[in-house]
Amino acid sequence: MGAIGEWRRGPVIGRGATATVSIATDRRTGGVFAVKSVDVARAGALRREQGMLSALASPFVVPCVGSGVSAAVDGSGGACYDLFLEYAPGGSLADEIKRCGGRCEEPLIRSRVGDVLRGLAYVHAAGIAHCDVKGRNVLVGADGRAMLADFGCARWMAAEDCNAGGVTIRGTPMFLAPEAARGEAQGTAADIWALGCTVIEMATGGAPWPRFADPVAALHHVAHSVDVPESPAWFSAEGKDFLARCLIRDPAKRWTAEQLLEHPFVASAASDSTSKAVQIEQRVSPKSILDQCLWESTSTDSDTTVALAPADRLRALSAGASVAPDWTWSVDDWIAVCGGRADDHDTTPSPQPDTTTSFFRGDEASSDLVFPGGGETERGAVAVAATVPLMAKSSEITGVERSIESRVASGSG
Repeated sequence: MGAIGEWRRGPVIGRGATATVSIATDRRTGGVFAVKSVDVARAGALRREQGMLSALASPFVVPCVGSGVSAAVDGSGGACYDLFLEYAPGGSLADEIKRCGGRCEEPLIRSRVGDVLRGLAYVHAAGIAHCDVKGRNVLVGADGRAMLADFGCARWMAAEDCNAGGVTIRGTPMFLAPEAARGEAQGTAADIWALGCTVIEMATGGAPWPRFADPVAALHHVAHSVDVPESPAWFSAEGKDFLARCLIRDPAKRWTAEQLLEHPFVASAASDSTSKAVQIEQRVSPKSILDQCLWESTSTDSDTTVALAPADRLRALSAGASVAPDWTWSVDDWIAVCGGRADDHDTTPSPQPDTTTSFFRGDEASSDLVFPGGGETERGAVAVAATVPLMAKSSEITGVERSIESRVASGSG
């Protein structure tokens, strides 16, 4: 995606402690991207994150495509600092765990962990420690590739002494390494510990320390006990050995990302594993703005709703589904952020959607676009749906014709 010019902010798809993430579209190209916004007065951390991401270029790190300042969404007259990021339609690993029923199968875990390790190896070589590796901070792109995201806690290791006492603890308590929990260090080795905790999260659907409901109690236990999180009982011997290399309490003995990439648990998973393709099909990128439900997540977990395939939608229509599909679309949640004129369609009282805006990535084919309220296109879509029950009746008509022909041939007609 090129430089962002005029763009429109859409529904919120995620919220953090300070920032809000929304879906957005480039008004010139129709490309979809994510925008992470925070009040300008509190934008220091986001500007820092933008500086880090702009220095990185890896297929396993979510790309930053620009930044800017816009009017506050609440209409208070204030301003927001916006960070533009590539949109990942697969959601996060935490979302994927839920879609898998609370537990991912080992082939998928191997594939995802391999991608995360490639991202960590690249980031660590660039002198950055992520400091908050977990399922929520790994996104899945349209091609099924896992990417490190949310560098809000990340630190430049050259600028900050990660081995000095009294460093500021950053990250999520349940995923912190022992040395980080004690405030002694939080460098690249801490990311590897967190990766091991993330593997357990994918394999069990829960926290790496399930017996602790209180994060503070878990933090104290991690810092001062000799325990490590338990490996899932159903894991293969390779998987358990991989976790053992990640979850070593002594950071000096913990394996690095480069070493772990050579481990059989990851090395056996091809980068183009079929497990990726199988999972991404469940989150197929929308083919038109009729797939509105893909954008309608306002929960803090940013869950991704799986839309029915077109054939299934038509089947539901023809079969008289108990719950009628919602074919309506409203642009009330979309606001113009940059550009626009006083006579622009956004200012008109008509509820008709913007038929010039595409809700897809700019590089996707536009032949499948269907816009409600678009005259002939809308009627064409309805006509296709209407033919389904008629087609269902055609077999009955054919049966009657054959019966008549049989009687005529036998002379009984």
